[in-house]
Amino acid sequence: MRTCLFVIAAAVALAGCASPPPTVSQRADALMRDLVQRQRFQGAVVMGQGGRVEYAAGFGMADVERQVPFTPDTPTDGASIAKTFTAAALLMLVGEGRLGLETPVRELVPQYPHASTRVRHLLAHSAGLFDYEWLDPRVAPGEPRTNASHLALIARDAPVPNFEPGTAFTYDNVAYDVAAMVIERSTGLRYAEVIAERFSRPLGLAAFVRPARFADWQGTRTRGYQRTAAGWKDHDAYDLEGFHGGANLYLSARDLYRWVAGYPGVVGAAAHRAALAPARLDDGRSTGISLGSWYVSPDGQRRYYTGSHNGFFCFGYADEGRNIAMAWVANDAPPSWLQPALSRALVAIAEGREPEALVAPPAADASVDPTGRYRVSGVGEVHVGREGPQLRVRLRGVDYQGFPVARGVHYVPGLDAYLRFASAPQGQVALSWDSVFALVPFTLREGAGAD
Repeated sequence: MRTCLFVIAAAVALAGCASPPPTVSQRADALMRDLVQRQRFQGAVVMGQGGRVEYAAGFGMADVERQVPFTPDTPTDGASIAKTFTAAALLMLVGEGRLGLETPVRELVPQYPHASTRVRHLLAHSAGLFDYEWLDPRVAPGEPRTNASHLALIARDAPVPNFEPGTAFTYDNVAYDVAAMVIERSTGLRYAEVIAERFSRPLGLAAFVRPARFADWQGTRTRGYQRTAAGWKDHDAYDLEGFHGGANLYLSARDLYRWVAGYPGVVGAAAHRAALAPARLDDGRSTGISLGSWYVSPDGQRRYYTGSHNGFFCFGYADEGRNIAMAWVANDAPPSWLQPALSRALVAIAEGREPEALVAPPAADASVDPTGRYRVSGVGEVHVGREGPQLRVRLRGVDYQGFPVARGVHYVPGLDAYLRFASAPQGQVALSWDSVFALVPFTLREGAGAD
């Protein structure tokens, strides 16, 4: 009996001496410092739960030449994250009765030439507009490109939409710049004032719309870079970008964390519901982006969005069921595989799971013909076809464009997925689907040829 009691007492003592499991902060810090040590990350991360920040850290330099350190409060190019602000403001105005989703854009912006375009077409990326490549050559050299100058060009030349508005999807930056003009005409305020009044002040954000000219920048500007074998290569934002709505909102990792965490409360219940609903085409087909410019999980509890512009990348995520939020930003052009992988790893840590190993996947094979049908687990039946250097990717009846971003790798905006193709045994073709919500490393093609 005494022996048993001694054994029990010893076991209890040993248990009491055991180290507690690592915290979210410790696990996230270990993950990030390993990436930094391997020269895979420069930027900042902020994570929290229940409104309390559990981890915030910056790594590397915001400006390498001036040796300005990157911190959680360093403002950086938010790229397409601006779309979530623009959509939120528009949906709030709809809820207030100032305009409707079916309101013709021309009623609010009379210079807009396409009479059949509705406000919801702008938010749903179904307006059929061209991108900046059409606009930029038409602006005088050395002059800032602004929403006003873009609208003047659209009104002057009245380019025919790529398709009848509402009938198809094309990721559309210019449509969100037009949406910003709709906001300004509806409120009588400048876009920057709307962002400050409705979002920045209530949430304590230091976010701001960038000046068009770098020469007018107040304070130190975060620079964009790309890592090379020879060292840092300039991969910065462009000067003379005075347009806004779809991009050009600067914010820090802490700002982005506060935005995704505080979003439901600041936009209100009605706008929040509308923002998480799938954006639909006129015939009812759902696209991969919500009306509020979020990628939303099937259960409707998780949402995120990304921004990518030259050397800049950012990721903002919220799980409203678990009350988790996080953001990470970088200015070193993180490789395509790392963008979703790091996001998934940080989500896993926040949920108390083991993160995946952050290693590059096998190289894609650019020589294979990817055309065909693939049944991707957790995603659905994916049809792939070629359109010159681009891909046409069809999922649930909607076509998306796949843009080449690396050898054998295509990025599909609207689905936020990276597609890699490789030769499989017996001459088959395999697809790797890599996104934040679904990593499927190997799916064999079921049907080849034109699709």
